[in-house]
This record gives sequence, structure tokens and C-alpha cells, in this order.
Amino acid sequence: MFVYTLPEEVISKISAGEVIESPADCVKELVENALDASSSRIDVEMLKGGKRYICVRDNGTGIHREDVHKVVQRWTTSKIKDMSDLMSISSYGFRGEALYAISTVSKMIIKSRFFQDEIGIKVEVEGGKVINKQEVGMPVGTCVEVYDLFYNLPVRLKFLKKEDTERNKIIKLIKEYALSNWNVHFTLHSNDRKVLDLYPCEDKKERIEALFGCKFEERSLEKNGINISLYTSLESSRGEIYLFVNSRPVHNKNLLEYIRKVVGYKKICVCYIDLPPYMVDVNVHPKKREVRIYKENIIKEMIKELFRRQEWYPFRLAQERAYYLPTPVVIDIIDNTLILARIGDYLYFFDQHLLSERILYEKTREVESSCASAIKAGKAISKEEAKELVKAWMSLENREVCPHGRPMYYRLYLGDIYKSLDRRR
Repeated sequence: MFVYTLPEEVISKISAGEVIESPADCVKELVENALDASSSRIDVEMLKGGKRYICVRDNGTGIHREDVHKVVQRWTTSKIKDMSDLMSISSYGFRGEALYAISTVSKMIIKSRFFQDEIGIKVEVEGGKVINKQEVGMPVGTCVEVYDLFYNLPVRLKFLKKEDTERNKIIKLIKEYALSNWNVHFTLHSNDRKVLDLYPCEDKKERIEALFGCKFEERSLEKNGINISLYTSLESSRGEIYLFVNSRPVHNKNLLEYIRKVVGYKKICVCYIDLPPYMVDVNVHPKKREVRIYKENIIKEMIKELFRRQEWYPFRLAQERAYYLPTPVVIDIIDNTLILARIGDYLYFFDQHLLSERILYEKTREVESSCASAIKAGKAISKEEAKELVKAWMSLENREVCPHGRPMYYRLYLGDIYKSLDRRR
């Protein structure tokens, strides 16, 4: 009813290729579909780094009951119809390849209830073929479950990385989409343990600070229909840069290198660029990660101008840096197990064993030895030792979970505590 097969003239212009090469690719496509369906909540689950199981559940508009079986066919989509749509893409997905590509290399179950329907439809697909279709009771929205990715492609399966590496890719992916969709509630579970729980935020800055746990300086500039918002951390840490073009997380080597030189190599930087659709081509790479920007030099000049505006930060920034020091403050160690530390405006409860295990793992890449050598829960350590552990954590490649997938910390925002006590800071 709403899903169409693309005409040949459009198909011939689409950058086709390998869309699904890893569990993270699978999650990316499913999350984008959920966002295109106007979801306000997206829940992601995975087992074994996504190799064994992936589930993406949303509360979006759902798929019409007459279209559920169509979405696993190639070149079928509800997002574009003709060449004019391809020239001004506003959705994340548009090629009609994602569900088809996933279904051909997995065992997949799609359950969806269209917002105007009283009941949902469940479709089971194996190796690209629909093997069962039935009605099912469920809330409005869509749930896609993917089992045994690449079960029918053993050669592709061998090329997947270790479970921890694949899991890290998915964690980073969810963070990226959370940064560009701050009004959406994202959760991520790994091996039945909650890794991320990112509540909706009022604006970009709130989401950024909640995600990274430190304060950011905001700069923005608008010229000739182009809007750039750039956020840099007030603390020094391992440099990270996130780039978004029209809300899409993208990779553009030239721009990323330019931003890194302007911002520096020890800052976290999140850059949002909004520009007219005709100025950006997202159809240059099968996975839509790389984009081509028309008159890229204009973007670079605007970024340069943002940092020439000295009146924004010389004194205020120095004061904020003095307050938001990167050095953590260890408050206490609870039951010789939990390290209670303050970092910026957040209280962290770290599991000392998991923290030590992750630090050792990133040095040795040996799960068993890092677990055996790590500081045990219940072992007494000094505040200075705890402080060194937390400082080491701040520079880790993965700061969310231990090598086994367990979350390493629980975090509380001080502002929420004051608010609960009806007290202003």
C-alpha cells in the first residue's frame, strides 16, 4: 500500500554494493528504519556482539499489514519514488536494500503493527525467503529480530572480529545516532545486561554532556542557508570527533582532518552541519557513511570563522576549565568493591574489578589473563589506587563495558539529585 518497487531508472542511479558486512551494519540499517518511522524510543539488544542475535524494537508508525512481506524484497521502499526524490533525500534510508540484504544472510523475524491497525503482522524469513506469515498482538511499532547472522555464509562469518570488538562497534553506533537524535530514548542491552540508557534531552548540548559526562563549549554560525553547530569539550582527553551532516553521522576525511587541526587533538568535538539537500550527495557509498559536499571550502571557512570569534570564550572558557578539571575526585570506596567518584557534574559508581579488567584487557587483548590478574571485588585498595584506575578509564577505547559485556559503572547526574530534593545549585 505504501511500499513501492523502485523504477529501473532510479535503481541504475543508486550506489549498490555490500550493505551488510558486520553486526554493526545490521544494527545501523534497522536503527535508521526506526528513525525514519518517527520513533521516539528505540531499544536494541544483542548477544555475542550481534553474531548470535540482534533485536531492534521501536514505537514508530509501523509497517502497513499489506506491506510487511514486501519489505524483504530488493528495491522496495516507501521513502522515494522517482529521480527527483533521489536528488533531495531527507530520510536515512532510501535504497530499499537493507531488510532484503539482512534477510538473505540470516534468519529474521519481522513483527509490525501499523498505527491505524488493531493487530500486527509477523513474518518469518530465512535466507531471503518468507517461510511464515501470521497475525500477532503487539503495540504500535516494529520489532526486527535477526538470528545467526551469516549462518549461510561461513566464509563471511570467519571475517568477523572478536565479540568484544563487534560489540564496541555497535555501542559507538548507538552513541552516534543518539547524538543526532537527542529527542529519542535509546537503550542498548548486551548479553541481557543494560549498557546504555539514554533518555530524551531538550537539545543537542544536553545530550552531548550527558553522553560524555563533561561540559562543552558551543559555537554556531549560519550563512546562506548553511548552519554549523560545533561543540568542544572543556576538558582535555583522548581526541574524538563526531561529524553529522543533515542529522546523518558521516565520514568525510577532508572535513574531519580540518576540524581536528582547528580544534586540537585532545578534545572531544561534535560538529553538526545542516545544509540544503542539493549541496550534499549521500548516494556515493553503499552504506551511506561517506558523503560528498558541494563547495566544501565554504564549510571549512565557516568552521575557521567560528574559532576566530575570540569574544566568545577567552575569559569565560578559562574560568570553566578551572572548575571542570579532567582529574576525577574519588569520594569513597564502598564495600571494597565500588569506587564512588565525581567527574564534572556526575557521580560515578565503578566496579573496581571490571574497571581493572578492562584496563588490563586493552593492554593485553587477552580476556582470561586480564580477568585473572584484575583487582578482585572485596579487595581493599587505597583512594590513590582508585583514582589511578578512574584516570586510566577516562582514556580507554571502550569506557562502557568489561571484556565480558558487563557495564563497568552506574552514573548519576548531580543536577537530577538537586532537582529531586527541590534545591537549586
